[in-house]
Amino acid sequence: MTKHRLWTTAELLKDGQTHRQIAAATAAGKLHPVIRGVYSVREPTDRMTLRALADQRKVPLTFTGTTAAFLYGLTTMQWPAQGRVPREAGRRGSSLLTVTAGQTLRRWTIDGFRVTSPVETAVCLADGGWDQQQLRNFLTREYSGAKGNDVLVEDLGALPPRLRATAADLLDGLVTGTASKLELRAVTRILRALDNVDVTVQVNVKVAGYRFDIVIPEADVLIEIDSFAFHGAGGEKVTEQTFLRDRWKGNTAVRSGWTLLRYADKCVDFAGSHMAEQVADTVTYNLTHRRTRRRRSPGELLATDGLVWEWHPLFRRA
Repeated sequence: MTKHRLWTTAELLKDGQTHRQIAAATAAGKLHPVIRGVYSVREPTDRMTLRALADQRKVPLTFTGTTAAFLYGLTTMQWPAQGRVPREAGRRGSSLLTVTAGQTLRRWTIDGFRVTSPVETAVCLADGGWDQQQLRNFLTREYSGAKGNDVLVEDLGALPPRLRATAADLLDGLVTGTASKLELRAVTRILRALDNVDVTVQVNVKVAGYRFDIVIPEADVLIEIDSFAFHGAGGEKVTEQTFLRDRWKGNTAVRSGWTLLRYADKCVDFAGSHMAEQVADTVTYNLTHRRTRRRRSPGELLATDGLVWEWHPLFRRA
């Protein structure tokens, strides 16, 4: 019998043991109950118990709250564990597990355990009275590295509306990743402005074949954050092709029925509150006047609504 493996009663019976032998081995301390119907040949640890709880559910279990904090190494294990399952699944828990039902748009994996993202975990802990500086240190650690800000932007966009204001407070002035990220600053401000507005904030999503910085699909709103280097006339990263592609990209989105908002990098840094206010107002207006807007069907689009590099003479010549 493998030392580090968890064994169910059915597996032990299939291995040749009887119910009487299982009971005798348990009484002798050779087998240890982990949860009902699951055993280990060594003394169960907290992680072993969490593994048994997750493995015995028919649907994916994502650990949340203080249990996620334990798996991130922030605290000791506190029982019962906290977990979330999809809304359509049963919420039956036990003395060892409290289960809630809901959607988890972004999750991380730690040693094989599914957990809420660091920012969602931090927000839930903040609401539970945890020290904010400890949580800010945790966020700095988890979102370090070259792609730290990219991951944080995606995790932020997946937060439920009720968590956004607390997330913005925790991240205010926080240095994450290896450099300041323009999109992160923009998304943080927009999420704060959309507090309690039930919409999804997505980042780096394709619409009509083009990738946009921020997408709010329920309100048909697209947001582009344009740095001068990549979008301004004479910018060091601007070529004739990138300038041309940018224009047709915006036209296609608008013709397809989306509202497109564009802001310069300086607007995010020096007029961020005004930017966020305008975004929030556009979102609520579009949600309120939903019936007056209609997206074009595929049959109503022109050939020039396709990807510009597939038909434009400048690209075909290159």
